[in-house]
Amino acid sequence: MHNRHHRFTSVNMSGPRVRQLFVILILGTAVIFVLTGLFAMSQAERSAHATDLGKVMSHFSTETLLYLMGGELPYLTHIPEVAAKEPPYSRIFFELVTSVNPEDPRSFLGSELPGFALFDTEIVVAGEGVDYTSVPIESPPPPDLEEKLNEGSHPPGKEEEKAPPASASDKKKVFIYHTHFTESYLPELSGEDEPNRAYDTKKNITRVGTHLGKQLEKHGLGADVSTKGYNAEWNHLYKASRETVVQAMERHDDLQYILDIHRDAQRRKSTTKEIRGEPYAQIAFVIGTGHKDWEKNQRFAMNLHKKLDELYPGLSKGVFRKTPMMGNGEYNQSLAPNSVLVEIGGVDNTFEEAYRSADALAQALAEIHFDAVPVDAQPDGE
Repeated sequence: MHNRHHRFTSVNMSGPRVRQLFVILILGTAVIFVLTGLFAMSQAERSAHATDLGKVMSHFSTETLLYLMGGELPYLTHIPEVAAKEPPYSRIFFELVTSVNPEDPRSFLGSELPGFALFDTEIVVAGEGVDYTSVPIESPPPPDLEEKLNEGSHPPGKEEEKAPPASASDKKKVFIYHTHFTESYLPELSGEDEPNRAYDTKKNITRVGTHLGKQLEKHGLGADVSTKGYNAEWNHLYKASRETVVQAMERHDDLQYILDIHRDAQRRKSTTKEIRGEPYAQIAFVIGTGHKDWEKNQRFAMNLHKKLDELYPGLSKGVFRKTPMMGNGEYNQSLAPNSVLVEIGGVDNTFEEAYRSADALAQALAEIHFDAVPVDAQPDGE
């Protein structure tokens, strides 16, 4: 096996013992890789959080999730909407493997196209004609305009208008504020026609919130409205407005509803509805899931949507949900139940149309509130 030539040793690598050693070495290496992989998987499972599971499950369609859960909760499979839309096994397998929902184009493109994440919002309940192309969009002003707005914004603590007088009651049940207080409507801004510049320090969404507060008072529901502005960058406005909400909660022990009023960045065709011959700025409700009690807020938003749809069919675009992966994801809604972000109209609507919608929203909220009050209870202020 060994031959010596001029003090050099040659080894016969084709011998049976050498081949056995190589086979053992290869098998040993494979076993080590397998064991390492199994160990890594076990550690990953231990460290997985509920939020990680939520990120995966968020790619599945509602029908697929309900169908899979129906294996453990048979009641779900008897819901008419679920039974009528039982997904085929091929679709279930496809979604499990790829995390792509064939009925949701965002799942194909959301992580690949810059800016496409603007549409990465989950529809909880959709209003008439609403799909993923018309979901609410949050769009900041361009940098040059944001700098100008910050220079002209109100100092912290100063408000443009006083809250509505306490005509209904000294007990305030509703608090209204405006995180993106400079959001405005193009028709109200002289000489401005670019949608990404629909912002103003005076003619803005705070007027709609103030109008809403006055209408709530007329319905007998006490409201406190903050039109406070904030000297903060766009990405820090929710942190700034959070203190406003905390102060309102300390000021009013009877607060039950907290509304953050905004203006959508969508265009007119996606934000306007004609009802009884008059144009209304459509309303959308946005819920953030970045806290443990978000389901309470979602129930409140769904009640508002349902009541609006009953009173003014088509006015509500629906209820939309966002996680921290899709934006702020919390929107100060962790501070109290019955908190919701409300989008009233888009960049092409007018104050008149937004005021009509505010009237409708006030009516809906008042009916929800007083329907929940015991029959023998005294109305606010009595």
